[in-house]
Amino acid sequence: MIRKLNFKGCNCYLIDDSGKTYLVDTGTPGNLKRAKKCIGNLDGIILTHAHYDHAGSAFEISEFFSCEVYAHIAEHPYLEGRGEFQFNGFVGRMIKRLESLRPMKLIQAEDVEKLRLREFDVVHVPGHTPGSIMLLKGNEAIVGDLIRLRKKRFIAGEYVVRPSSRNFNWNQSEYVKSLEKLGNLTPLKVYPGHGVSITLERSFMEGLGVRRR
Repeated sequence: MIRKLNFKGCNCYLIDDSGKTYLVDTGTPGNLKRAKKCIGNLDGIILTHAHYDHAGSAFEISEFFSCEVYAHIAEHPYLEGRGEFQFNGFVGRMIKRLESLRPMKLIQAEDVEKLRLREFDVVHVPGHTPGSIMLLKGNEAIVGDLIRLRKKRFIAGEYVVRPSSRNFNWNQSEYVKSLEKLGNLTPLKVYPGHGVSITLERSFMEGLGVRRR
């Protein structure tokens, strides 16, 4: 079961793994009230990566539900305040400014690769951040910010696949390798961090126009 929740900041998902319930990503700070309305119990929080718009409510939600937060070990320095993401361009500077107005609380996360999920595979897809992951179950995957789905302007019901902006990517060449890893799994229904769910075909990489550097 993969269920999208109406949180602010990014798409957040509730998953069932052999009877255990996990929240995948938490959005920006302030989503605890929404979490209380739609989540009964929680066995843990899994972060696809440590960006503000995905990890912002991890502290408050984990504290309320008395559960652990899991992330790839390469993301731990950013969650604990020992590292800081660098964004480029005008939009990147604006995002950093907005984050400073309502900083997220620091958290101590556990290593997601030690979680031992039964129905989902944790796949390391570095590039957007050092420890970005996706959760793979059969022909479905929660992919975080590996790709984005955007609606075509003026065309109702039609969406296009877009890469994450290189201004927000930690390492562009690693990011492209991770996109290729995703491409090798297609056809695949993906649940992105931003935009709608869609089934990717093997040809999706051809229209992205991403550069390795």
